[in-house]
Amino acid sequence: MRGRRSFLRQSLRLLAGGTAGTTLGGLAPAVHAAGTLTQPEVDPPGRANIADAEPPFPVPTAPTLDELDLPVTPFAGEGPPRSIVKSSPVITVYGRSFGVAPILGLLGDLNSFDELENSIAPWVSATEELAGAPVTVAPHLIYALARPCQGADDSCLIFLDGSGVDLVNEYILPAADRGMGVVLDAQMGRLSPAFFVRRMIDMGYMAYPNVHIALDPEFATRPDQNMPGHPIGRLSANAINQAQRILADYVRSERLTHKKIMIIHQFVDEISDSWSMVSRKRDIEVYPEVDLVFDADGFGSPDAKILKYNAITNPEAYPHLQWRGIKIFQHNKYAPRFSDSPVLTPRQLFGLDSTRAGWRMWAPPHLIVLA
Repeated sequence: MRGRRSFLRQSLRLLAGGTAGTTLGGLAPAVHAAGTLTQPEVDPPGRANIADAEPPFPVPTAPTLDELDLPVTPFAGEGPPRSIVKSSPVITVYGRSFGVAPILGLLGDLNSFDELENSIAPWVSATEELAGAPVTVAPHLIYALARPCQGADDSCLIFLDGSGVDLVNEYILPAADRGMGVVLDAQMGRLSPAFFVRRMIDMGYMAYPNVHIALDPEFATRPDQNMPGHPIGRLSANAINQAQRILADYVRSERLTHKKIMIIHQFVDEISDSWSMVSRKRDIEVYPEVDLVFDADGFGSPDAKILKYNAITNPEAYPHLQWRGIKIFQHNKYAPRFSDSPVLTPRQLFGLDSTRAGWRMWAPPHLIVLA
């Protein structure tokens, strides 16, 4: 654990000042272990979780649809919105964006949708065979990337659409043409889940049926904390429920044809660690317009990953939470230490084969994140 945190601190310092001969292109790697974790620092009694409230400082303001003048048309349909996760296994490909910072994930080592499809073709083929259903593929963009905080009035984030990336024309529309989804991932910083949902709605992204959202509690940052992820952050059930309500209201009001997927990354759960990245997780609510997926995040051995997955998606502890996910860290030549060793096989992911030590997935995931 000490080595993992040291690596994260070193990488974040590169953002702040840089190191001779080394650059990450202004991006901080998101690295986290699936094995046993030292209990992180927790908020003392009486202090509110930063993720429960709206930010008390200026943050980048999202323009309205009228100001953007984008070719956005809400996709209205008859009847209740349809669930993508229910009908199709989902495989997302994680990273900042095409060709950028491959240390952050597989997507950065690819340069186009063609390369994406070719790179994960074995995963798609194996998953479709085991699930008996076609797979939905999605580039998984780190929309809000955590960086060292620059002061008390800083969100501690770099927004992808604030760095010159045209998400609609470079990702959302090309993905839709290929039958793919797009996941916009927020590493939180000092902003709330509700802020990100509202921003993505105001930017017009949520009007597209193939666009979904992910939230990463690891980098939820307190007012007195300058290094996102150190200590590990958390989100409360209340904050996640608030974001779900906003998203569900939007789906209903716009009569969208498909439910929105909301992914919550998590690698510490109170079931196995007595402290959770999602506090009061049993209070999480279910909305018919939102498919809430808890993703067992973190790199490590097959045994450690299965242990985390089984705890985070435990049906006895969380019987009302329906959708399950897991993140697979394939070999990363830029940071080989932060890779799964070895990588779980598709048959192990579907609970058909156990590990050498006898660990087995209690049920297959509905969503697989490839990093």
